[in-house]
Amino acid sequence: MNQKDILGKLEFIDKFKTETVNLETKAAKTDYPKKCYDTISSFSNKYGGIIIFGIDEENDFEITGVYDINDLQKQISSLCSDSMEPTVRPDFLPIEYKGKKLLAVEIQEMLQSKKPCYYKPKGLIKGSYTRVEDRDDVMTNYEIYALQSYNDGIREDLRPNKRATIEDLDATQLEEYLKKIKQEKPNFSKNNEEKILRLSGIMDNGSIYPTLAGTMIFGEYPQAFYPQLFVACAVIPGNEIGEVGEIGQRFDDNKRIEGTIEQMLEETLIFLRKNMRTKVIIDPKTGKRENVTEYSMLALREAIANALIHRDYSVQTESAFIEVYMYNDRIVIQNPGALYGMNKLEKLGTDSIMESRNSTIVRILEEKGAVIENRHSGIPTMRREMRKMNLPEPEFVEERGAFKVIFRNSVITDEQVSEQVSEQVSEQVSEQVMNRIDNYKRLVTNFCIEEKSAKEIREFLKLSSRNYVNTNIIKPLLEEGILRYTNEKSVNASNQKYIVKNK
Repeated sequence: MNQKDILGKLEFIDKFKTETVNLETKAAKTDYPKKCYDTISSFSNKYGGIIIFGIDEENDFEITGVYDINDLQKQISSLCSDSMEPTVRPDFLPIEYKGKKLLAVEIQEMLQSKKPCYYKPKGLIKGSYTRVEDRDDVMTNYEIYALQSYNDGIREDLRPNKRATIEDLDATQLEEYLKKIKQEKPNFSKNNEEKILRLSGIMDNGSIYPTLAGTMIFGEYPQAFYPQLFVACAVIPGNEIGEVGEIGQRFDDNKRIEGTIEQMLEETLIFLRKNMRTKVIIDPKTGKRENVTEYSMLALREAIANALIHRDYSVQTESAFIEVYMYNDRIVIQNPGALYGMNKLEKLGTDSIMESRNSTIVRILEEKGAVIENRHSGIPTMRREMRKMNLPEPEFVEERGAFKVIFRNSVITDEQVSEQVSEQVSEQVSEQVMNRIDNYKRLVTNFCIEEKSAKEIREFLKLSSRNYVNTNIIKPLLEEGILRYTNEKSVNASNQKYIVKNK
């Protein structure tokens, strides 16, 4: 923190009249503001930040100055050392701006092993805060638990499943795994199978119950014990949840996908491929046809595998499932659990060492060689495969208690599919596109009970291409005698509208 940095932040506040995730303002014109412990806690628990005292947010961020620089520093120092747990060590920088004396206070992010930082008079539960955009929110019980379980080294995937026995695991899968492990790890072959299963983390230390990892990887039906550990897949007829389709449907398709981690991965990919647009590419030299999916299936596979493997499996999130929602313009994959431990968004896909929440699940799947091939290669693969298709790179978003990956398309519209196919092989127009065109024609017939312009028709259908709508919808309806011009004397009139012929 230096004077230049603070002046830049003050100019930002002047211009935009707002705070940010790491910038807070406090009024202190006449006295020390008693309620600043929430921001000190939230900055300590999140990304760190700067508090500028002497700005009145309630009065359009007016620069008011502080009552006394020295006393204010003493008060804040006392608060940070006496009332915060663990102790916070702030940095101070007095500064003059627009003729007023201000005090900038920098709060560093606390070490992960010391979080959560809380205000002692309110206690751990009510006095721990986190930064959400420009505000300080009380941490949820889950957020506090996640920090404490990390500090205590709790391994959720080794939690015993006390309702199950080894009989609830797939014997064939276990036999194949044991055979592979004995071949690849000669030292393991010296132990009996019971001990190997225990050392591998498939059975608990008492060798009585399967672990959560053992159940989710080898279970015959894991959801008998963990009913909410499934993948909810849905196709949304629009760009936002809540939009409905042409017949009032909330989903064009939806499915609850259950099974082991491997089974859920494969079934989710099948669901996405089934509901995904496909364009036909013909090699002009060889005449070979190739169906190209709307998104990279390899990129999606990596994202779904990550969601299944790295989700939070703690008792706090057992009621939460993974969501895979396909919208018109994107696919969103969301799993319970924010980034684990010291992992940060900016480190994803880099050479930085990333901590693993479910290290036993990761290791067993690596040893099986079915889901994980090369550790830490998932995100670079997603980015590379989307770029190869000239699509935006995936977006990674950390939310409170959740993590999501967003894949956006270019959107491959029916217009584009139709044009591509027509150029390459007109007699092989896809049945899907033709069915969609027929549906558009039915919708327009009902829409044009009252006269409508071509623009109104495009907006109603949510299609942008004039040529596509005119060529494939309006013109055929006119030729079939279903629609008529309202101005038949000048069919090319700029104000031309269309109406069903019997009106």
